[in-house]
Amino acid sequence: MSQTAITLAFEQWKASQAVTGEPVLLDEFVFANVPGLDTSKPIDRNEALPPAAQIVHRQAVSRKGVVNENAVVHSTVLGAEVGDFSFNWIGLINKASNTLAMIVHAPLQQKLKTKDGQQGNVLTRSFLMEYNGAQAETGINTPAETWQIDFTARMAAMDERQRLENIDLYGTAAFLGNGYLVAKSGSQYLVTAGAGYVRGLRAQLAANQNITVTTKPVKVWLDVSWTGTLTSAWGVTSKITVAANLADYVQNGVQHYVFAVASIDANGNITDLRPKGTLNEQAASDALKKHEQSRNHPDATTAAKGFTQLSSALDSISETLAATPKAVKAAYDLAKGKYTAQDATTAQKGIVRLSSATDSVSELLAATPKAVKTAYDLADTANKAAKLADDNADTRLLKTSNLSDIPDKAKARSALELKTAATRDVTTSTYDTTAGRVLKNGDYGQGTDNGLALLNSIFDITCTAKYSALGVGAGANATQGMPANSGNTRFSVEADNIYTGQYWVTLRSTSQIYLGLVNTTNKTASWTQYYTELYKPTATDVDAVSASQGGVFQGQVQFRRGLRLQNSEYLAGIDYGTDAASFSGANLLLKSWYGIGFYSNYPSSGELGVMGYVNVRIGRLEMKEQIIPGNYGNFDNRYYTQAVADGRFQPKGNYTPAGQAYTKAESDGRFNLKNTASKNSNGWHKDSSTGIIIQFGSGGYTNGGRITFPIAFPNACLSVTGNDTGTGIVKVSLGARNTTGFTMYSEQSSVSLNWIAIGY
Repeated sequence: MSQTAITLAFEQWKASQAVTGEPVLLDEFVFANVPGLDTSKPIDRNEALPPAAQIVHRQAVSRKGVVNENAVVHSTVLGAEVGDFSFNWIGLINKASNTLAMIVHAPLQQKLKTKDGQQGNVLTRSFLMEYNGAQAETGINTPAETWQIDFTARMAAMDERQRLENIDLYGTAAFLGNGYLVAKSGSQYLVTAGAGYVRGLRAQLAANQNITVTTKPVKVWLDVSWTGTLTSAWGVTSKITVAANLADYVQNGVQHYVFAVASIDANGNITDLRPKGTLNEQAASDALKKHEQSRNHPDATTAAKGFTQLSSALDSISETLAATPKAVKAAYDLAKGKYTAQDATTAQKGIVRLSSATDSVSELLAATPKAVKTAYDLADTANKAAKLADDNADTRLLKTSNLSDIPDKAKARSALELKTAATRDVTTSTYDTTAGRVLKNGDYGQGTDNGLALLNSIFDITCTAKYSALGVGAGANATQGMPANSGNTRFSVEADNIYTGQYWVTLRSTSQIYLGLVNTTNKTASWTQYYTELYKPTATDVDAVSASQGGVFQGQVQFRRGLRLQNSEYLAGIDYGTDAASFSGANLLLKSWYGIGFYSNYPSSGELGVMGYVNVRIGRLEMKEQIIPGNYGNFDNRYYTQAVADGRFQPKGNYTPAGQAYTKAESDGRFNLKNTASKNSNGWHKDSSTGIIIQFGSGGYTNGGRITFPIAFPNACLSVTGNDTGTGIVKVSLGARNTTGFTMYSEQSSVSLNWIAIGY
């Protein structure tokens, strides 16, 4: 089971982004393997990024989408080129501020990359974040459904189309060479390694496979299927099955196709049932077999080849029969018995054997007319060739002339399709400026794979080309003429010649970009540095006030959407209201979570602090001294003056008649008990009737330090609030409160703080 949470750090950061009007940009996923992570427990919203040693991968957000005005999706894809690692912790962050926004605790998962022939896996991770105004604050406008597309159907259709096209080419089944040929070695049956197609799927058997044949007659079947997972590479799975009968079938949603490659009869004889080659090759083979088995052939004659009948007759005069060796032997034996002949030699007549050889030196053989004609033709051809060679010699090029005897070299180059580069010289150096020369790879810095030439001086530039240079921070190795603040950095240099000896030069490194006008004749260079993500303008550069460092506005400032002062829990500010002066509205609205104080920073040796306040929750105004109106009319209408009161009421004393005053018991039942308090700088006030206790304090405190209440709350601390007493704007957060104290957090190491706690 997985757990998810949006962090408190994100809520604080999101609020600060709203104050400055900047978007809520979440741009990186962080993957970690946290030992001992319990995914069954809820996530602490104060949780931070794991240590660097536990972080296994970082990946940029690749897709963002809006679900509705209060919900957005951030997504990333871990491709098959990423891995290998395992993770059980995922975080979504703002990379610039390293603010952790959302956390997922999940069971341990493995990410594999494709390597050594092993297919890796592809993982998609999407975070849905829901909070008020999510679309407006993130600026995401793309609907999520536009990039969440399922390509499964289309890919399946492509696989099926390929299978059907293979069937068009190879038919129901086809085998290459001896692939899947069933054979027998001794008593062992086996299937031969090779390849074949069954119903358009190509199967490959890497090595010969022995099979067990227990009953006969039987057939040997090749069983193939197309399988894979949603994120893996798909391929053909095959197996050999020995069975009397087998048909195509579906198993676990996967279609299996079968084909009998051989049959084995009851005596163990094998019949090969494999079609071989493509449909065209199979058709040609079938036609040849049918032709061999047919009788549709012409009979042989003395003029043409054909079928003929054999005969052993010795007295036949037929010219449509062929003599058998038996008939020839009988005729030979008869002839041999009639006459004993002598062999012919160069000295006597006799029987001689004919020969058509043209390379024999024998004196016992007689040349046939064929041999004589061959010798004549060869001699005649040799004579003609000799004449042709002699006639052609005048048109040949002499090898010793090295093509210098070509009469028209331009036409020769044109015939060989050689263009103007054939007559040009190649450059002799990297920055050769000789006109008309042919460039080599690496000239002017183009196509080099071993680094650009390093300039000793920026004034050594000789032409439009690419170089490299070292910034002034490189000391003795620095390139002369570089910008003053170029640092110890290697720059790529691109020079464009605009006039003789003058170049526009661009310098680029990881964090710096310069454009300069370099005069190599006068040895002068003027540089302009471009702003980048790593070299940003200061507030002074753009006549602005820094958000992080503060500053002074020298002119009038207008706030069209009010002014917000806030920490992580409490909001305060100034807003424009309505054109009125009443409880329903006013032109200027001072907004506060609880109270608005009137603070005196006089004298400089020791400030007086809060001398009055307005409790905006109940509408109460209190001051340490008198509130003196310019017009007492409303007081006179509501209260007696001292002179009027003295005339109406008795002087102080024991003047109450019997029966007209409450007893103690009646008073205890009607009136609150007397309150108690400690009026030190760190003090408290207790309402004895309700038990409510208000505690307060001030002083300098350390970030992350524990602040102890003057007295412990008997039961619980309900809330703690505070504010920085300095002159700047400091964010503070008060948390981890209990009956004895709380912890103060701040962006600074120490803070001067006023605080108030309420409990009972």
